Amino acid sequence: MRLFLLQLPALVGLLIGALATYVATAAQERGRWRRQQAARWDERRITAYSDYAHAVKKVISIAVRLAAKRGVYEDDLWFGGEVNEADLLMAEEERTTRWEAVLMLGDDAVVAAARQWHQVTFRLMRLALGQPSDLTWNEAVRATGQARGRFYTAARRDLGVKFDESSAPYEWQMSKWLIERPEDKNTAVARDPVA
Repeated sequence: MRLFLLQLPALVGLLIGALATYVATAAQERGRWRRQQAARWDERRITAYSDYAHAVKKVISIAVRLAAKRGVYEDDLWFGGEVNEADLLMAEEERTTRWEAVLMLGDDAVVAAARQWHQVTFRLMRLALGQPSDLTWNEAVRATGQARGRFYTAARRDLGVKFDESSAPYEWQMSKWLIERPEDKNTAVARDPVA
């Protein structure tokens, strides 16, 4: 028993050392796991945001081409290519599918900005399809460019990407082009207050 008591301080020291090593290793592993999870979710958010942005831009692109084809606005830069209502509806379906990932992974600011972007895009679609809207073509184009800027700003903030607070770099080039032009006579479609 006396021999055991003499060795007790060494055993206690060994147990304390083992426990300290375990706690330090566990804390280190937990931190590494959290960093890996954060990186994994960041990658998924980047994919969700960029896929969504691509889908909205596809809707916009088809709506703009369809609107030009219908004479909603005068297009000096028309590059051709046939589009029809079915193309617009398929692009909108893709946008709706991509929207679900933004809803699941995005923070509140990104979801709100994405929702605003597609809501003003709906107005472009309505005008392109010859339906009434609460905005003229030029107003809808400007609002779409501004909403795009808000989406990109919110997405970059959520991802922790450094950026200038100005939304000018994200401004839609067509909206800048329209500012230099007077409102076309044939762009104002009858306003529908319920739209």
